[in-house]
Amino acid sequence: MNCPLGHGPLQPEAHSGLDVEACSICGGEWLQHEQLALLEQTTVNDPIVLAGTIEYDANPVERLCPACSKAMYEFDYRANPLEIDACPDGHGYWLDGGEESRVREAVRQRARDLNRAASAEATFGGFLTKMRSQLGGKGKGR
Repeated sequence: MNCPLGHGPLQPEAHSGLDVEACSICGGEWLQHEQLALLEQTTVNDPIVLAGTIEYDANPVERLCPACSKAMYEFDYRANPLEIDACPDGHGYWLDGGEESRVREAVRQRARDLNRAASAEATFGGFLTKMRSQLGGKGKGR
């Protein structure tokens, strides 16, 4: 397989427990379809955090899939300002140099946001319960 940016053959490398094909010149990585899910799981292993749509706002690009040579498309990863390239036939994803760490940070941020939302809901639910209790107690005494 060759680098979609035209830098020559990709080389097998181990990154964070994943065996990927990487470009020694640009630092890009080719992840097979299931490897993106594994990358996310090695960052945050929570099915709720990892649920949902990965691809938003897909647009064609001129880069070619290293596996089948078809023109790929780019998308906003999990609605973040992080564009990842993908094969239209599902062979995999191309991460430009440095994007692996940005994927990991996006997953971590998603986990923080979901935890913050759950905490806010619990706090608000407690507030409502307290208010109902106070209102119910006043009405009985009259």
